[in-house]
Amino acid sequence: MIGEKTPEVEAYWQAFRAATGAGATDYHAATFADPGLSANVGKIGRLARTGEKRATCHLALDFARNGVRRRVAGDYLVVLDEAGVPLCVLRITEVAVTPFEAVGPELAVAEGEGDLSRDYWATVHRRYFEKQCAQWGVEWREDREVVCEYFDLVWTGA
Repeated sequence: MIGEKTPEVEAYWQAFRAATGAGATDYHAATFADPGLSANVGKIGRLARTGEKRATCHLALDFARNGVRRRVAGDYLVVLDEAGVPLCVLRITEVAVTPFEAVGPELAVAEGEGDLSRDYWATVHRRYFEKQCAQWGVEWREDREVVCEYFDLVWTGA
């Protein structure tokens, strides 16, 4: 997950607050994946913008390695595309930490990608997580903890 609170992102956030009356002043800004490791960053973000994607999953190690505070229920996330352009605002509803190998089919469906199966989910996430681990110089293992976040789409700016 990559993202910065650029002036464009901050303007998008303030427009969301003005349009919805949201009182929150803090938010996260991020892509769903590292654009250097995935060609699908924009596509995945647009699934969230349409409401098809209602969950995401990151290696727990990703937060520590990138110095990003883990999100908690109630947090807002401004989703960015591969160029850092805001796509939508999400509100985190649930966060669960579990070993990769224990992730169930309900997360695969909520992620909204591919054929929505657990097998598809595991294949594409394993491939991505293996790339991340290789980049970091750590071994990929099926028992690595992942942070599963469920969310609601709250604003697109449209």
